[in-house]
Amino acid sequence: MKKHIFFGMVVFLITTLSLSVQNQLFAQFIKIDTSFYSPSLKQTRNVTVFLPDEYYKDQDEHFSTIYYLHGWGGNHQSLDPAQVRLDQLLESGAIRPVIIICADHSSLPFGSGVYVNSPLTGNFEDFAAFDIVEWVESSFRAMPEKNARALFGQSLGAYGAFWLAIQHKDRFRAISSHAGHINNEVWLPAARIMIILENGQPPYYYDFFGFSAELPEIIPGFFTMSMFLAASGFSPNQNSPQTYINPRIVDYPFNEWGLMIDSVYNKWKTFDIGHKINELNAADSVSILLGCGTNDETLAYYPNLTIRDSLIHYNLSFEFFSHKGGHSMPDVYFDRSMIFLDSLLMHPSIFTPAHNLSKHNELAAFPNPAKDMTSICLLPGESDIIVSISDIGGAYLPQTNYSENISNQKLTLKLKECKNGVYIIHFRSNKRTGNIKIIITA
Repeated sequence: MKKHIFFGMVVFLITTLSLSVQNQLFAQFIKIDTSFYSPSLKQTRNVTVFLPDEYYKDQDEHFSTIYYLHGWGGNHQSLDPAQVRLDQLLESGAIRPVIIICADHSSLPFGSGVYVNSPLTGNFEDFAAFDIVEWVESSFRAMPEKNARALFGQSLGAYGAFWLAIQHKDRFRAISSHAGHINNEVWLPAARIMIILENGQPPYYYDFFGFSAELPEIIPGFFTMSMFLAASGFSPNQNSPQTYINPRIVDYPFNEWGLMIDSVYNKWKTFDIGHKINELNAADSVSILLGCGTNDETLAYYPNLTIRDSLIHYNLSFEFFSHKGGHSMPDVYFDRSMIFLDSLLMHPSIFTPAHNLSKHNELAAFPNPAKDMTSICLLPGESDIIVSISDIGGAYLPQTNYSENISNQKLTLKLKECKNGVYIIHFRSNKRTGNIKIIITA
């Protein structure tokens, strides 16, 4: 009897050890909860770091970084529920190993900073654009390079992604923006109607604390309260003369009769993506994925549509992703964002800032996302070039779907017969071999 028990325990231990070893073979992210001191905010802030397990295998390898910007009510833990999806994307090969950062942008008095510098909430623009980036790149093997940095934002964080990319286009290569309020010319008139419905009869008294619930983004009062939140960044005024608001520490965009106040709206224009997007041009190499649900309960869908039209007008590199959901980010958009950003960021590599051979030799296609053509810059003396294209599932496209042309040290691929989707360009020459993930969009 004892022999059977002993044998059973041995089998159990061997099985457990085997399963443990097998589990370690799967690619995954290791989550680290930590904190650092922010010079811009003059306080210690919490931050969650997701490191790919590849990080621990080669101590010389450096990685690109995706900075996740949470929405109103979020904090450094906002990305925790997505770790399983991140592991699946990494394990399946849909994305390469990358460092992912989620820092805490919450702030008093309204629950969050709005990713701009404000005397009321703090210098959250500098915190996001400089403090976090410099801490990450001095603490981890993160490549200190524009082409190795991306922003990924949800809701308020989506606004932050656009704002930071425009203000600091020399620092970030790509952004993903989901359900952001990014065009006040369209959003404010619609939000005004909701604010009137939330506040009874005029003259109105707008009270941030007049509504109570655990989820401010979905309760009655969201629009009234969100005006305070936005104003904390766009029109802070700790001596506000507006007697019909509480607290009187901002200039509210509407008066007690529900009418727009032009002088306040003019302050908001300075921070409005709809008025700032023209500061980007194709030469800035900032690629954009933006999306929103057609049933977004915060009325963000049509403002996003207008920004899409602006991106077309200014000939910027972008992809628009529409879905039938609401304000929350669906899994399909999360996955699409990670694949989109992965296709644009630098590969994990041996990175030496003084003599970065990996940057010099790295294969890249531009524009990416592409509509009907993309180009690959060639090295001096590069020849014997062979190119093929496959879809994400590995099926190769017939050569009739695309054509090649080499001139002025550049290989140009015309893609007019390729459907929308994610593809892999397989490249080989006398000097290098590699693959480029590319997105083709209408």
